[in-house]
Amino acid sequence: MKKLLLVLPLLVAALACTLGVFGARSVSSLYCKNFLIYDMCAQNLGGYGVVEHVYSEDSGHVFIYRKGTDEEIATEFVLHPCTEPMDEELIAITSRVFYVNEETTHLEKQDIRGAMMLKYISYIPRIATCNLRNEWVESDEFSS
Repeated sequence: MKKLLLVLPLLVAALACTLGVFGARSVSSLYCKNFLIYDMCAQNLGGYGVVEHVYSEDSGHVFIYRKGTDEEIATEFVLHPCTEPMDEELIAITSRVFYVNEETTHLEKQDIRGAMMLKYISYIPRIATCNLRNEWVESDEFSS
C-alpha cells in the first residue's frame, strides 16, 4: 500500500506533464520558413520550447544563437563567421514558433512572423558589416 501511495503521485505527475497540464507544451522543435530572401530554420535541440539557434536551410550556417548554446550548435552546424548572439526579446519571439499548431489563428501566426522580421532586421547591419569586412580581408589577401 505504501508503494502504491508513493508511485501513484509520480504517475499522475508524469501524465500531467505529458498532457501539458502544467503549461503549454511545444509542438515542434524545428520551424523553417522563408524570411526576406532566405529559407531560415529555428531549432530547439532540447525539445522544451526555447530556441537555441537560427540557421540558413540552404547553407547550414548558424547566423544567430542563444548564448550558452554555441557548444551544442558547433557539433551539428557550422557557425557563420558573423554569428550574433540573440537578445532575450528575440529568444522569446522566436520561441513562439514552436507552439504553433493547427489551432493557431492566422492573425497570431502573422503577429509572430512580423515580430520576428522586425527583430531580425535589427541584426542585419551588424551581420552585413561583418560580412563586408570579411570579404574585404579575403580580397586583400588574394590581391597581395
